[in-house]
Amino acid sequence: MQFNEAWAGWPEVDATLMEDGRGAVPAFPLDVLPTEWARWVEDTATAAGTPIDYVAQGVLAAVAALCGAGVLAQVSTFWAEPLVLWQALVGWPSSGKSPALAAVRCRLDDIEDGLRADDAVRLNRHQARVDAARLTADQWRERCAIAIKEGSTLPERPMEASYEESFVPAQILVGDATLEAMADVVSGNPRGVVLWRDELAAWLANLGRYANGGSDRAHWLEAWAAAGITINRRSRGKPLHLRKFPVSVIGSIQPDRIAEALQGGDDGMAARFLYTWPDPAPYRPLGQLSLADDDAAMARLQQIAAFAGSVDQPRRIGFDDEAFVLLDGFLAELHGRLPEAEGLEAGWLGKGRGTVVRLAAMLALLGWSEQEPGSPPPTVSRDILIAAIELWQSYLWPHARTVFNRAGRTERDRHARRIIRWLRQTKAAAVTRQELRRDALAQAIDGQETDRVALRLEDAGVLRLDVPEQQGRGRPAKRWLVNPRLRGDT
Repeated sequence: MQFNEAWAGWPEVDATLMEDGRGAVPAFPLDVLPTEWARWVEDTATAAGTPIDYVAQGVLAAVAALCGAGVLAQVSTFWAEPLVLWQALVGWPSSGKSPALAAVRCRLDDIEDGLRADDAVRLNRHQARVDAARLTADQWRERCAIAIKEGSTLPERPMEASYEESFVPAQILVGDATLEAMADVVSGNPRGVVLWRDELAAWLANLGRYANGGSDRAHWLEAWAAAGITINRRSRGKPLHLRKFPVSVIGSIQPDRIAEALQGGDDGMAARFLYTWPDPAPYRPLGQLSLADDDAAMARLQQIAAFAGSVDQPRRIGFDDEAFVLLDGFLAELHGRLPEAEGLEAGWLGKGRGTVVRLAAMLALLGWSEQEPGSPPPTVSRDILIAAIELWQSYLWPHARTVFNRAGRTERDRHARRIIRWLRQTKAAAVTRQELRRDALAQAIDGQETDRVALRLEDAGVLRLDVPEQQGRGRPAKRWLVNPRLRGDT
């Protein structure tokens, strides 16, 4: 950036508080992926002109879509995690999010088409059960009519006379984000599905409200854990109970909608997402592009799909002894860090133990898919767990922190960002505490908290406390000078 004399003596403004700033984030550690998958991710990203981060997240989403509650990461007798992931790809328009996800989604579309090949047989069986129930009900009514005519006791209605379940086609990809529509799909695909959306901000913002003034957020929180839910709506004839509700989520968020998307994040919704906000992909000359081996990737995904079990009989991926010891050490270290965290980051770290276990099982499954058919079932080894911890700790955590900084890690940061927006609009050269509290924050906080927010802005290089000369009696009003970079002074 060109130097302006007016900026002399002023530091750069903390980028995490700026609407158009992100700060430095680490690149995706491609070496955590198995060899063939790493090559496919790199080749696909290069050909599509998108960051490898987005493609890698798409691969993890594909594993979640194919496994859900049909595969469990089994740490101990009492602790198992479903392979459910929630992922948010952050980036400006045309940053490569859509082509990256499309490259993975088209593979899942093909697998879904294969699953639907059996729908005709399933529909025929379903119709046979409906017809049998109707016939049984008719026979029971005839017996009731005879009993009434003879004055005898009415026969009890047989359980087989009722079959009201709707036929649900095989499905793993869902675009309709309403809770009722999702529950209907999961009722016929109990292993789980993935909500695959181009954007997440509007969906997340609308979770807290529907027609009768309630909220769907609590039900969606259970989806991450593949827990059970019961849906009661006036529009339904009777409650819908699902013993398990495994739903993975992947979609994109534009940076200027992060705060909107994560509002109300104190309930743990924001803590369940894995975020990635990479640098733009470098330009690659057309002559250097390599075609990704999509057929081989498709075969590996089909192998994973065939491995997955059912909700009643899930396949289990265990941890060997060395991995178990390493996991125990990691959890102890994470436990020690939790008291130091605050705001959205604290909730995100709290989900770290389950997230690392899920990632480890997914990496083990991806590695297993590169082996010859008939190989022993996957197991999480020490090396695989190290890769999962590195992915979570050295990559996903910094990206999550960057996203939370953008949203406002704490209420104080959110107030600070609001003041910065106001300063840029007004182009003020200096401000008083009264102006900050009254004009910038609309008296949302008291004077003491305004001072604390101003101190945060001093640390961020936005404000500098001005000490005016004493004039007359009384204490002068507290006043700050504003970094001229916010005004664009030359």
